[in-house]
Amino acid sequence: MKKHIFAIGAGGSGMSGLIRLLKSQGHIVLGSDQSRSEKVEALRKEGMSIYSEHQTKNITPDIHEVIYSQAIPETNPELQQARKLGIEVLSYPEALGKYTSDKRRVCIAGTHGKTTTTAMIAACLIIGGKDPTVVVGADVKELDDKNERLGRSELAVLETCEYKKSFLDIPPDVLVITNIDFDHIDYYKNQKNYDDAFVQYMNMVPKDGAIFYMRDDLRTKRLLMKIKGTIIKPISMEPLVKLSIPGEHNRRNASLAYNVARYLKVSDNDAKEALNEFSGTKRRLEYKGTARTGNKETKIYDDYGHHPVEIKATLSALRELYPTEKILTIFQPHQFSRTTAFLKEFTTAFAQTDAVIIPNIYEARDTAADKDVMSLEKLVAEIGKHHPQVSSGESVEKTMKHVQEIAKNYDVVITMGAGDVYKVADALV
Repeated sequence: MKKHIFAIGAGGSGMSGLIRLLKSQGHIVLGSDQSRSEKVEALRKEGMSIYSEHQTKNITPDIHEVIYSQAIPETNPELQQARKLGIEVLSYPEALGKYTSDKRRVCIAGTHGKTTTTAMIAACLIIGGKDPTVVVGADVKELDDKNERLGRSELAVLETCEYKKSFLDIPPDVLVITNIDFDHIDYYKNQKNYDDAFVQYMNMVPKDGAIFYMRDDLRTKRLLMKIKGTIIKPISMEPLVKLSIPGEHNRRNASLAYNVARYLKVSDNDAKEALNEFSGTKRRLEYKGTARTGNKETKIYDDYGHHPVEIKATLSALRELYPTEKILTIFQPHQFSRTTAFLKEFTTAFAQTDAVIIPNIYEARDTAADKDVMSLEKLVAEIGKHHPQVSSGESVEKTMKHVQEIAKNYDVVITMGAGDVYKVADALV
C-alpha cells in the first residue's frame, strides 16, 4: 500500500535519507523543518513539499503516518495534531526499523566513525554487486551525493544512533561497533548507563549473526564478554587497504568495512577497489575549496566532529596531510552541558593546530543552570592554559568577518562542530 507520509524535522541527517527512501518506494512524502539547511533545500528541489513552520494545519486527515525526528519535542503542534487525529505516529528510528524489517540489516553503531564506516561498507557492497539499500547520516559520492539508496537485494546497510537508545528500534543481523566513548550526557547519566545501552543492542544480534569490532578497543571487548552465542569477530588494522583520505581513524573504519564486506561475500579485489576510491563523506574532513587573497591560497576544510576524541583524530589526519603548514581551527562546541562534562578533554584536544578560535557554544537542549556553569570565556581560558593561541570569536558572524581578514596568514583553515559553524567555511570559499 502506498502511503501519504508526513515527516516532522524532515532535514535531519538520518530523516532526510529515510524519507527519500520512502519516496523512491512510491509513497507520497511531505514534511516540515524550520532550518534553512542544504538538506531541506535539496528535498524541495527533489519535489517534496517541506513547510518552513510547524503548524497544526499542516497535518490533515488524509495523512496515513507521521514520522518525527528525535529532536522534536512532544509539545510540537504537528505531533500533537497527529495524535489528536489518531494518525499513526513513529519516531525516526521506529520508522527506519519498520521499513527495513524485511531486510538483512547490517547496522553500524558507535560513538565516532559511524557515518564514514557505513558509507565505506555501502561502497564495498555496491561495487561488489550486492545492490544494498542504504541509509546514512551524510551525503556520499558513491550514493550519487545523497544519503540513501534503494537496493533490490535483501541487504540493508544502516547507520544507527545510541541517543535515547534509539538503535534498539533497529535490530541488527550484523552489527559493527566502531568504538564506545561516553557521550549524550543529557540522556545518559554516566558511562555505565551508556555501556549498558550498547550491551542491550549487542544482545539483539541473532545467533546466526555477527558482531565486528576493532581488536584493540578494550571497552568494546570487555562489554562483548557479556554476550553469549553470537559470532564475534575482532578486527585488526588491515595493511592491504590503501585510502585516499588521511587519518588513523579512517584506516580503522576501512579495516572494519573491508572485513564486513568479505563476510558478506564481496571479493577482496572489489572491496579494495571500493576503499581505494572512497573519497569521504560530507562534513567529515570535507575539502571545501580555497580562499584567495592576492597570490595567497588558503585551503578550507569543514568537519562535523564535536567530541574531544573526534577533534584529536581529525586534526591528526589534517596534520598528516599538512605536516609543516600553518593550520587555523575554528571550533564550535555543542551544548553548554556537554562542554562542561568534557572540559578537561577539550583543553588538550588542539595540540595539532597552530591557532584556535571559538565563535560561541551552540545551544541545544540546555537549561539555564547549564549556561550558568559554562561560558565561552571560561572555555577559552581553560584551553588557553594548554594552547598558546586561542581566542573567542564572540559569535559566528563576527568570526566569519575576522577569519576573512586573517585567513591569508594560514595555509589551512578548518571549521569543526555540529552546529552552524560550517557557515564560516562556506563564506571563505
